[in-house]
Amino acid sequence: MHFPKTADIVNVRITHKTAHVPLLEAVSFKDKTNAYDQVRLLDEVQESVLIQTCNRIELYLVSEHGDRTVKAAVEYLENRASGHISEACKAVEYSVNREALSHLLRVTSGLESMVVGEDQVINQVWNAYLEAKKANAAGPVLSLLFNRAVNAGRRVRRETGIGKGAVSVGSAAVELAENLLGTLNEKKILILGAGETGTLVAKAMARRCLNPIFIANRTYERALRLAEELGGRAVMFDKLGEALVDADVVFCSTNAPHYLLTKELVSWLLPARQNKNDLVVIDISNPRNVEEILDQLPHVKLYNIDDLTSLAEHNKEERQKSVQEAFKIVDQELKSLERAVKADSVNEIISTLLSQVECTRQRELAEALSMMGELNERQRKVVSDLSSILLKQTFLSVVENFRRAAADGDTELVEAATNLFKIK
Repeated sequence: MHFPKTADIVNVRITHKTAHVPLLEAVSFKDKTNAYDQVRLLDEVQESVLIQTCNRIELYLVSEHGDRTVKAAVEYLENRASGHISEACKAVEYSVNREALSHLLRVTSGLESMVVGEDQVINQVWNAYLEAKKANAAGPVLSLLFNRAVNAGRRVRRETGIGKGAVSVGSAAVELAENLLGTLNEKKILILGAGETGTLVAKAMARRCLNPIFIANRTYERALRLAEELGGRAVMFDKLGEALVDADVVFCSTNAPHYLLTKELVSWLLPARQNKNDLVVIDISNPRNVEEILDQLPHVKLYNIDDLTSLAEHNKEERQKSVQEAFKIVDQELKSLERAVKADSVNEIISTLLSQVECTRQRELAEALSMMGELNERQRKVVSDLSSILLKQTFLSVVENFRRAAADGDTELVEAATNLFKIK
């Protein structure tokens, strides 16, 4: 048996960094079970995991011939884009081996997220692995990778402050509301706009508020989709008044060319408000969609993007320090993961060696027992256990040295040991 070539690890992806929502939607998989059946048919694929979120679609593949698998997987994602194929050809990216491992570690660490440091991605990655395992698509290589990657992501958040504070307008708006109200738990929230910023606000809110979030959008179906995803409630635009009567906080993140909330509208609603708390309105639209003189009304507090600037900048500076620390941790974890992958590449050799030795032990044990005459069960067990312990103690260092040589990339030593022990 010769030293086996370490299987290639391939990552092919299309993410928010290179693609807009329509392209991501076109490429996305509606049926993941069917997706794994299709991926199995790609050239040389032995294992696979599919990660699919609102802003990324990634395939992690194990193959003996990485170049061919990259080509097949890239074409596969491009062809899924239907009417967006030309855009997909520019948007699909790929990484192989070390770069693929590094990318996965950065993903789980939140370094590849739209909002750097977000913690939701760890569960998304882990759930993707569990789905692949259930589909019998993930094997020992990807099991090692995803377990180590998730642990690395947790370490990054444990040892750095990357998950604290806000750097996007949406997350800064939520943090401002939290600072103003102390807690958002049990508060009644209304979000105007289900676009990119509104979605970020809604997702940040969903992690902080137990009550259903009300979401209104010009296109009701879009509000409905986002509300269903987050367990919230969609509101018709012509029913805004009913939601405003009860709201604690209103986030406005639309791109309407005119005011949606006017002094006249809100002053008309104030007498009917059942909520005795002040109405906090945070306008993060561009152009502004809330009339500026709204804050002249009693029990109404209005904030806009200018109020978020200092908060966002402070958090961005603090986050940058954490990002640098996170990259250092990723580098450490990458070196460790590379060694683990190489060490595992000799598992078949080790298994064959131990199987051969166990066969020899069983044969010699049977001969020895027959020469020892009449023995009771306890005596026979003592002799058998002794031979087993001796074997394990003798070959423990051999196994460790095999794995260490593989981890070091010392193929000559592995080949020599393979020949020395006549491993077939």
